[in-house]
Amino acid sequence: MSNQKFATAESGSWAANITTMSAHLFDGVCELARLNLATCRSIFAGSRERFEGILSAQTPEQLVRNQVDMLPWVASQAAGYTRAYMEIAAETAAKLR
Repeated sequence: MSNQKFATAESGSWAANITTMSAHLFDGVCELARLNLATCRSIFAGSRERFEGILSAQTPEQLVRNQVDMLPWVASQAAGYTRAYMEIAAETAAKLR
């Protein structure tokens, strides 16, 4: 193969690789956007219920207890988001290799 034909084949391959990588990155960003929206919906729905409990507290002890009872829910939301975020990042990185 002549040098000019080889260079043309290389540039076509390079362009295809860039296009594929861009598509994989875009897919990863879209998945993160979906995750963010789902997490926001979940947090808003769950926090409304939990804040109603906090606002209904009649004594300072009930207020503190209701706030403490909310912590495991917050931790599980954060852990679920982090796990899903890392899975998306790992899948995207694997596609880019």
